[in-house]
Amino acid sequence: MRAVLLKESGYLQVQTVPEPEPAPDEILLRVRNCGICGSDLHAVKYGLQMPVDAILGHEFSGEIAALGARVRGWRVGERVVSLPYMSCGACPACESGDGMLCPSLRGIGLGQLPGAFAEYVRVHPGSLLRIPPEIDFRTAAMVEPLAVGLHAVRHARLTPESGCLVLGAGPIGLVTLLWARDAGTPHVVVSELARGRRELASRLGAAEVMDPRTTDPAAAVRARTGRDPDVVFECIGARGALNTAMMLAGIRGRIVVLGVCIEADEILPLIGILKELELKFALGYSKAEFAEALEALRAGRFDVAPLITDVIDLDLVPETFSALNAPTTQCKVLIEFP
Repeated sequence: MRAVLLKESGYLQVQTVPEPEPAPDEILLRVRNCGICGSDLHAVKYGLQMPVDAILGHEFSGEIAALGARVRGWRVGERVVSLPYMSCGACPACESGDGMLCPSLRGIGLGQLPGAFAEYVRVHPGSLLRIPPEIDFRTAAMVEPLAVGLHAVRHARLTPESGCLVLGAGPIGLVTLLWARDAGTPHVVVSELARGRRELASRLGAAEVMDPRTTDPAAAVRARTGRDPDVVFECIGARGALNTAMMLAGIRGRIVVLGVCIEADEILPLIGILKELELKFALGYSKAEFAEALEALRAGRFDVAPLITDVIDLDLVPETFSALNAPTTQCKVLIEFP
């Protein structure tokens, strides 16, 4: 099969590798669409202890190509999405639906198991959800980032009166905007450097969108609510972004961190003390939230098509990663397999 392999020094290469075979308790999927995530960009740039020849890709949809010998309840040809991991299924975290916190978790496309930047990928039956007939493969590949936004908004405890600031209008910032609006919060301001992404945030319902180089985003929230932001979502993941979020948040504000900063960073704790800030880091989602995101798409609560700005062939992945290091109009880029 064709796959994109991570070589040394952050070099990606398309190669032909042996087609995987499912273990007795696994399922083999034929990948139809897979999104490129910010964490994939970080893995290529920083390494993150990824093994040589690792296959990235954890936001995917596909159809069942083969069943392991002990698998029951699934059929070849079914259209599915998968949570991007294999877990034990028996620990307290798994039993509560928080498989993301399983001590035995092995991530798909995150270095431990091969991911979906390939024609086929191995998955666990317990991680699968059937794609409803109302949803195509492209839309289904958006379930994973959509679930991330849902998990973050749950942490934020938004109300209709909340003044909300989203830092960064990449895919995660934009799905967070969608869920915040869905929660009934009209005062959602988005701060973003790239003009194309600012325009997309406006289309998706942001109350205001601004370039932080020229306008104070907290001032926009104050103008709407009379106070500094009650909630700040940090969706950038770069050095300094967390401290910026703390500076912008209001008294007893809540900061929810979704951006994955790989480098060592600094904050000024005095800011948090003087404001009595609440800092919450969000990891992934539960299986129930993943299913809720899928149902939201089935029910038509969100139109995620505007987020999909580019659909590419596997051969274009290496050069696309280079372009995404300084995005302009790109938001979610999907790899599509015929």
